[in-house]
Amino acid sequence: MIKFFKRRHIKRLGFSLVLAAACAVSSVLWAQTDTPAAQTTATAPDAQVPASARRQGIRPCVECHEGFYSITKTKHYVRSDSRTPGAQGKEQTAAECEACHGDLTAHQNSPRTKGLVPITYGKKAPIGQQNETCMNCHENGSRIHWPGSAHDRSKVSCAGCHRMHASQDPVMVTETQASVCFDCHKDRRAEMHRTSTHPTKTGFIACSSCHASHGSNTRASLQKASVNLTCFQCHADKRGPFLWEHRPSQDDCTHCHSAHGTNSPPMLKVREPYLCQQCHSTSGHSNTAMTGIGTNPADNTIALRMLGRSCTNCHMKVHGSNHPSGARLQR
Repeated sequence: MIKFFKRRHIKRLGFSLVLAAACAVSSVLWAQTDTPAAQTTATAPDAQVPASARRQGIRPCVECHEGFYSITKTKHYVRSDSRTPGAQGKEQTAAECEACHGDLTAHQNSPRTKGLVPITYGKKAPIGQQNETCMNCHENGSRIHWPGSAHDRSKVSCAGCHRMHASQDPVMVTETQASVCFDCHKDRRAEMHRTSTHPTKTGFIACSSCHASHGSNTRASLQKASVNLTCFQCHADKRGPFLWEHRPSQDDCTHCHSAHGTNSPPMLKVREPYLCQQCHSTSGHSNTAMTGIGTNPADNTIALRMLGRSCTNCHMKVHGSNHPSGARLQR
């Protein structure tokens, strides 16, 4: 019993000694923090603090730029994706806004100072400088043909089409993409409002369904290597191969059709039979049997047009035929 009490008192005495030593060390450290040298270090100016330590992410920016808080709902602010500015700010390697806009320390000290932001949506920074900021991350994939593309040569900025801070970028949505393109391509807007057009107004297809807005190695920045291959993405039944081919349609769809819209269905450049007669002469055709008017070929041709005859009434397989007797594209 006596041994038990001795052990118990010895343990309590050891704990008391440890606690006393800890208190002594903490008092010494506290006394050191009150020295003038320690106070000078704690109140050092921000200029002596590393830039990465001063960066505070998006919060200081949205205090003034409230409308830009919607960037937190975009793909540029995915915390789990280390490539995005949102994740970079979290990791203290680059602040969220500063990842695109550069060091904002001077801008925070003097908000009215101009020329501090590398990318300003529209007017302050040079277009090349703005696009270079975007291309630091978006240089691969569909943007590989951007240098030297039509939009690049025309000095179009990325922010001229895209809304980086918007939760839903209009140019990335099928229903609203055409309205963004029409801001510059006004002639295409007029064509799209004709009687026979592609269903862009209803949002069924977008401009990017046919064109690569960031550039390609084809004419008119088409998505595919040729006009026909682009059209065949939707019009696969016109692709062939056919036993009997109509050569112009297999060469280029735009020989007969205007892709952005016309007033002659189905998007023909000229209505029939005038379109066909640009290549096919009426001489030798059985006009008399079709109209029953006189024997003068000139009179029969005029009558044929006046009566609204269409070549496809008989030659309906104008893109090609696989019928053994379809040499004249009639079946």
